[in-house]
Amino acid sequence: MKTSPKKSLQQKLQDKDYFLNETALMTQTGSYSGNFKTGFCFMDEIGKKILNIPYDFELNFESALTLFVDNKQTVKRFKNTLEGFSFEHDVEMIDYDCKKFWVRATGKPLVDDTGAIVGIRGVFTSIDRFINQGKELEKRAELIEAQNERLIHFAHIVSHNLRSHASNLELTLETFAGKNSDSEETVFKSYLKDISANLSQTLEHLNEVVTINTHERGRELVDIKAVFESVLEDHRPLLAQIDLRLDYDFTALTHINYIPSFLRSILANLLSNAIKYRDALRPLQIEVKSKTKDSKELLVFKDNGIGIDLQKNGGKIFNMYCTFHNNDDARGVGLFLTKNQVESLGGDISVKSSPGVGSSFKVKF
Repeated sequence: MKTSPKKSLQQKLQDKDYFLNETALMTQTGSYSGNFKTGFCFMDEIGKKILNIPYDFELNFESALTLFVDNKQTVKRFKNTLEGFSFEHDVEMIDYDCKKFWVRATGKPLVDDTGAIVGIRGVFTSIDRFINQGKELEKRAELIEAQNERLIHFAHIVSHNLRSHASNLELTLETFAGKNSDSEETVFKSYLKDISANLSQTLEHLNEVVTINTHERGRELVDIKAVFESVLEDHRPLLAQIDLRLDYDFTALTHINYIPSFLRSILANLLSNAIKYRDALRPLQIEVKSKTKDSKELLVFKDNGIGIDLQKNGGKIFNMYCTFHNNDDARGVGLFLTKNQVESLGGDISVKSSPGVGSSFKVKF
């Protein structure tokens, strides 16, 4: 049976509608139009679905503008279409449930039967998934780059220290070669003991950094207050000897999804740092609190210690083996390890400090 030309045309139109609709569904592309003269606004089903707008909800220009994060820029683009201009931009929108997301939107002048521009029409495609994937890739790339820089820096330090220990050992062996008196043997053993202790410490630091960068990411929900009080208990004998005023408050952020051993180490290093570099002329004051800001989870650790001149030493404060005071027990390792632990899990740590005033460390998890 032959198909009539009319039916063939009808079939073609149906096929065209079908393919356009399926393409729009697959690509999550909605269409819209608006007549500035009549105030009439239209959005197809897919567009409303993307924006979670109820099907029977009637749009107007006023309610349509609330769907855009940058209202002023949107109004400007709409007005430009009246001048005959088209646009195609990545636009941040707000859906019916107040959730922000990104779309690729186009807009072109809408003309009437006389050819006069009376409004706007266009399409928009959800690209939120691609934007988020791009941000995640950038974040991972930055993390890898930072880890590589830390490892290279650490490798140089360890290489230098190991060469230093080897040279000391070689010089000691040469110095005491053929000497057998008891006094010389005692000195020889003392030198070897010191070299061995320094070498062991270097290897211990190496192991800690390697552990950070190869740590199996065993995150779990951690009680910040419980971990901090456990750290305090470990330092109880030392704290008992200090004139200390300690305030801590974790009510704003009680738990965090983190590696427990990392959180414990971070808090222990910051506490040890505050104790080690306290001002001998006044009681030590420490304030620790957690908080959230702009969906970020933060920990703030303040002390009134001797402080650090950041203009002079700010670029080295988190470097390994960098010390800025004459304390006998200063090693320049704690803050280096803390920064590595924080950054290995995608966070960062910053410091504000002034000599004679104290220091404030902020950890962004």
